Amino acid sequence: MGAHKRRVAVFIPSLHGGGAERAMLVFCRELVELGLSVDLITVRLEGPLQQLIPTGVSVIDLKSRRATLALPKLISYLKETEPAALFSTIINANVVAALARLLSGSRIPTVVRESNAPLSSPKNSVSRWITHKVAPFLYQFANGVIAVSQGVADELSEMAPRIKERIRVIPTPIISDDVIAQGALPVEHPWFAQRDKPIILSAARLERHKGFLPLLQAFSELRATHDVRLAILGQGSMREQLEAEIERLGLKEHATLLGFAHNPFAYMSKADVFVLASEFEGLPNVLVQAMAFGTPIVATDCKSGPAEILCGGRYGTLVPVGDVQALARGLGEALGQPRHLEAMAHARSVYGARNAAHEYLAMAGLVA
Repeated sequence: MGAHKRRVAVFIPSLHGGGAERAMLVFCRELVELGLSVDLITVRLEGPLQQLIPTGVSVIDLKSRRATLALPKLISYLKETEPAALFSTIINANVVAALARLLSGSRIPTVVRESNAPLSSPKNSVSRWITHKVAPFLYQFANGVIAVSQGVADELSEMAPRIKERIRVIPTPIISDDVIAQGALPVEHPWFAQRDKPIILSAARLERHKGFLPLLQAFSELRATHDVRLAILGQGSMREQLEAEIERLGLKEHATLLGFAHNPFAYMSKADVFVLASEFEGLPNVLVQAMAFGTPIVATDCKSGPAEILCGGRYGTLVPVGDVQALARGLGEALGQPRHLEAMAHARSVYGARNAAHEYLAMAGLVA
């Protein structure tokens, strides 16, 4: 078998700090450890996750302004390199990957990974709307479609009935030995170093659908009865608005935006409660990551993912989307709870990176 037959390509838009990008970096690490050569192909090599590219991974920067403009270069790569398989994630990259396989005339197994519920996701631009319209047709030319949760699979099947038989729900490669090791590292922020008050942690892009405005309102109500702090990891377009809301609610000494963290796991392992307040999700990796450290969890019961991850509430508290009072009550009840050891074991088993990597490879007809 030629060397190129042991080479796997992973195609993503960039290395900005999303859960999908982190998951594919974990996947790349597992592929290297399984003895495969890995090409990580980006539409544009930018974003803070560049520092987390695993050793041994070759990076190919297509240097394009958007995914569609990277199509000719991806076609050339497939023709010249002929990798054993091509994996992609995030809908715009998925569309380009499927189209590149079709137009290259190759038989390279191509697997697209859908990380968000496609019908629930906002189509807030013409290009995004067109992408969602084109995806059901082009996904037919992929060998398989990975859905990160049953909710995502259901919406994909509704959006594109023709590909229903090609869709498979596979747990995301989230928890690796490296993640657990990073969780044991110290956090220099004084709130985490001094541990004089309980800390509620949230982590997500600072965008409206992540529910940070209702979370701040719920935290404000909780402060009336609990001396507690709120720390939020992430970056995004709402930062200034959230800072203004913290000021308006009089929470400046009690709530803080910590920005992007290369190692969010150290924060998760030390928080007293982890909260997710999203309006919708695909499969929120951060819930799995927090579970892997046994951190008590409160999450909105949104489409899709939280109820699946938390097994209907067995491993954490589910509250209605947008219900500020219920969120405040849930946070209050979670404070003081011990580490959830059963949840920890479940997360590390079901979402273990090595098992997921094997299943991903099997989707492409490969055995490591």
